[in-house]
Amino acid sequence: MLKVRSSWTRAKDIPDPYAINSVFTTTPGIWNTLNGASAASSLYDIANIRPSTADTYEVGLQGMFFKKRLTLDVSYYKKRAYDPIVDATITSASGYTKNLTNTQDVIDRKGWEVALTATPIKKADLQWDVAVNWSTYKRVWAKVDPIYTARENQPWKAEGERYDAYVGRKFLTVPSGEYAGQYIFNTSGRLQKEPVDAVFGYSDPDWIWGVNSTLRYKNWSLFISMDGIVGGLSSTRTESYLWQSGGHPDSVTPERALDVANGGSNFIGDGVKLVSGTVTYDTAGNILTDDRVYAPNDIATPYWRYIKDLHGSSAWGGTGTTADAYERTFLKLRELSITYTVPNSFLDKLGPLKKASISFIGQNVLLWAKDFKYSDPDNSREDFADPSVRYLGTSIKLSF
Repeated sequence: MLKVRSSWTRAKDIPDPYAINSVFTTTPGIWNTLNGASAASSLYDIANIRPSTADTYEVGLQGMFFKKRLTLDVSYYKKRAYDPIVDATITSASGYTKNLTNTQDVIDRKGWEVALTATPIKKADLQWDVAVNWSTYKRVWAKVDPIYTARENQPWKAEGERYDAYVGRKFLTVPSGEYAGQYIFNTSGRLQKEPVDAVFGYSDPDWIWGVNSTLRYKNWSLFISMDGIVGGLSSTRTESYLWQSGGHPDSVTPERALDVANGGSNFIGDGVKLVSGTVTYDTAGNILTDDRVYAPNDIATPYWRYIKDLHGSSAWGGTGTTADAYERTFLKLRELSITYTVPNSFLDKLGPLKKASISFIGQNVLLWAKDFKYSDPDNSREDFADPSVRYLGTSIKLSF
């Protein structure tokens, strides 16, 4: 059987009533026994605010072969989100600080999804079922609001650019020549950062995958579920603070021991120092002129100072440094179970009992990650996330 399908939907999200209506804030006892009230700090153009909207269409192809022992499903979708409602910043000279309004931003999400199910073996006492799924997507700017969103120093917010840009201040490095790519340390031996934000990766994964497999032999069955992602960046707050607090195993170094023993400056960073010359940039951070001369760095600094500069993220949020932006690629053995089903010939002797089975189940059995070591990259952001908990248990099912 071969089937073609398609669909189109429109979804709207209206703001909360208190988000679009101006209300006074009262403060009891603001001056001795006198109460006070203040007007809202935002403007509301209720008559012209439109619901934020998303249009989605999908087209797919499904095929079933060999008496449904092989099924393939392929689909392509596109979701266009527009008319987002934002609190746009306005000058406080107006008496207000925000203006609740729709922007002209349009964001497209396009992707492919592929699902394959198969039964390679199917006999009376032996059957193997397997299912594989794979998907990929990208979010891009289809239109950028020229007033509220576009910025001269943020060129990644432009039509055709990816929406999921991972943005932050890169460490200052030599752009070209003999020392190209090396850190540039200042006169105190400390790391420096570029003058403006820049893109150093993207948060969305390259692709997502999953595999389920069930192997049954007579009254025994083995179930395995695995999944993972490839690509995409995420800051690791856990490892950043392990470094900053001195709790990371790799932070135990001779230079750190000297910091404790005699204080002072005991670490020389691997990179260069500036001997002479200057550099100028445009508003986007591109180099206009550069006549800098470098020499190998020989300026010492405390080891703890270098580590805190290198891993200088904050518990209050935001994007961590490039040193703490890890690739999210991982593989997880999500579930593993072995089940024994009691034969009916035995149950017939037990009266009302119709079905019985016992399973030994493990969840989060195994995690392999390319970069993450002390936390779980399963979520899009890692903000002091606990390591995955492995569950082991037994399930007994009885039917009467």
